[in-house]
Amino acid sequence: MTSSRPKLQIDASDSVRKRAKAVAYERGLSLTEFVLQALAKEGDKKLAALIEKDLEDRTGPGRPSTRK
Repeated sequence: MTSSRPKLQIDASDSVRKRAKAVAYERGLSLTEFVLQALAKEGDKKLAALIEKDLEDRTGPGRPSTRK
């Protein structure tokens, strides 16, 4: 995995962001994982495959670790 990852920004109201975080938390996901899974459901197979690989390669929450 590369050490530099671009950021994805979404323009939404604070209430939408808070509710999305709550729903993600209820499902045991981070907000980023929740949004990526929603994008993967849009029907584009190539996008879904890229997102699946990205989620598998994602580091866990917390401090970065050099261990694998």
